[in-house]
Amino acid sequence: MNIYFVRHGKTESNEKGVYYGSLDSSINSIGKDQGKKLNEYLKNVNFTKAYVSPLKRAKETLALIEPKCSIVEDERLKERSFGVFEGLTYDEIKSSFPKEHDIWIKDWENFKPEDGESFRDFYDRVESFILDVEKENEDNILVVTHGGVIRAVYCHILEGNLDFYWKFASKNGDVSVIKYEDNYMYIDSIVHID
Repeated sequence: MNIYFVRHGKTESNEKGVYYGSLDSSINSIGKDQGKKLNEYLKNVNFTKAYVSPLKRAKETLALIEPKCSIVEDERLKERSFGVFEGLTYDEIKSSFPKEHDIWIKDWENFKPEDGESFRDFYDRVESFILDVEKENEDNILVVTHGGVIRAVYCHILEGNLDFYWKFASKNGDVSVIKYEDNYMYIDSIVHID
């Protein structure tokens, strides 16, 4: 089975460099161009199923890819919720929430911003999705989601070592092809479309 993880196209929030996990942003003109390039890149893949995050930026990217298959929205594919940190840059978080920032740095896996979720809770959510996908009997699955979700999937593949989260990037419009064969999952390729 081939699982094509696609990060949504660029948004204005990406341009501003703010944390915006659960904020429902649309893709911008660059993101639309990335979506068109994704369509061209993936046009010869016969997808048998597609999953998408319910957030606008992912759904808009999926619409530009135009897969000819059934589409399932899955809440587990949402980006991590950063709660009160959303809409702020890292420096703004550091200055506006110095105590919380220090706790976050010391225990990044378990720290939960007010009204947000911890990385551990986020990872568990994403892992439950990937464990369900492993049970599928499909040839090519498309998953349009977010950078944090894709990096969490990499952690799952690398035996659940969460420290690997910081060893990968996932740019807007990236395509990560994950193979699942004989109960073994691995990263086959990571392609940047731009």
